[in-house]
Amino acid sequence: MSDLRTFIETVRTKRRADVVDVDREVQPKFETAAIVAKLEERGRSPLLVFHNVAGCEHTVVTNVCGSMGRLALALGCSVGEVSATFAERAEVPCAPRTVDSGPCQDVVLRGEDVDLGILPSMTYHLDDAEEPYITAAIVLARDPQTGKTNLSYHRMMIAGRNRTGILMEKGKHLDGIFAKYVARGEDMPVAVIVGVHPLVALGTLYSGSADVEEYDVIGGLLQAALDIVPCVSQPELSVPAGAELVLEGVVTHDERMREGPFGEFTGYGTGLAETPVFKVSAMTHRHDFLFQDIISGHMEHLVLSMPAIEHRTRKTAQAVVQTFVDLALPAPLTTVVAIDKADDDEPRRLIEAMLAADIYAKHVIVVDADVDPADLRQVMAAVALQTQADRKVHILADQQGTPLDPSCRHEDGRSAKMGIDATRSLDPARSFTRNRLPADLLASIDVKEFKAKRPS
Repeated sequence: MSDLRTFIETVRTKRRADVVDVDREVQPKFETAAIVAKLEERGRSPLLVFHNVAGCEHTVVTNVCGSMGRLALALGCSVGEVSATFAERAEVPCAPRTVDSGPCQDVVLRGEDVDLGILPSMTYHLDDAEEPYITAAIVLARDPQTGKTNLSYHRMMIAGRNRTGILMEKGKHLDGIFAKYVARGEDMPVAVIVGVHPLVALGTLYSGSADVEEYDVIGGLLQAALDIVPCVSQPELSVPAGAELVLEGVVTHDERMREGPFGEFTGYGTGLAETPVFKVSAMTHRHDFLFQDIISGHMEHLVLSMPAIEHRTRKTAQAVVQTFVDLALPAPLTTVVAIDKADDDEPRRLIEAMLAADIYAKHVIVVDADVDPADLRQVMAAVALQTQADRKVHILADQQGTPLDPSCRHEDGRSAKMGIDATRSLDPARSFTRNRLPADLLASIDVKEFKAKRPS
């Protein structure tokens, strides 16, 4: 079975140094996050298994996808092949297989027996809300018009025995589905899935048309059908049979609650917001379930989303220009694209399309094919030497961005966006040549010959 437990054991076998078991008692408030932060300062990002979390009977697992090496292990490829393998398999979907039962329903709690208080009270940053969060929550919903299902990650603030807030960003698929239920005056049935194999996580983050079923993408990544089982209280929804924990219920159409503040992947905290309310009607889980956690703003939060973001950004760029070469995502909300442009207007067309395509696209820089988009020194040199701000910087006002951007003035995420054309003009007003050296001479030089001499 492709589940979290199997993957952890695979890591123990094939990348033994990647798993750290912590047996001493740790506090769910700040301490687990501090341990991850301290390890990252030392250049380490292991999968952490906390066996003794204060106030909780269950093991907490975090940083599962905190390294490209572990994503490569999950995909069965090399680190350098992760993006290409993700893209290749995502284009060969495989539908899930419905089964009658699964370990995710070893224990079934309904109604008054539901108690989110059995979960660890995870708090990550000093300025976060006092209420604990579920950060590795995959939310499953079905579009009431098309019947298509959607999987997506959403932070959830626990606000009682059977209630949480749920943040749904404007412009994303779940927000669109929820709007349809609100228009009907109906609550939205959902299932919240916690504790999954990394390829289930990667498939959940796939971003394409609303017609795409993420379960099919997950099957493509697994190269096998994912086993799913109908929910006990929402039988029209089915969840991965091997999940650790499932919360079933509805997001109410007419109720809001205060949510936040919460420190996000940008490294900054969002303030207070008004969010819909998730009411839990049933709670199912494996015996001795593992509680999967994602510590916001650290390596796992950034690494996990990278293949999916890069894939959808690459597809957008390739659809607009035939001269696409490569791209890099050097910072939050920022993309650098290299093209071998065919005309001088091509960068502007690409910039406008990319900024419109994604709420997480805020800044787009376009460079020539001989500039490595992952090398910020080369990129900034291109910006400095090829850009005139009055002609080649494009500002788009009042666009749909993300409220997770701390510079947005309002929680609706409306944002100005910017594109920079840092490509050389095909018809320059003045003639310049790039500095060059003979290629055969460069190839003949052995840098090992030039070593500093040790002091005598």
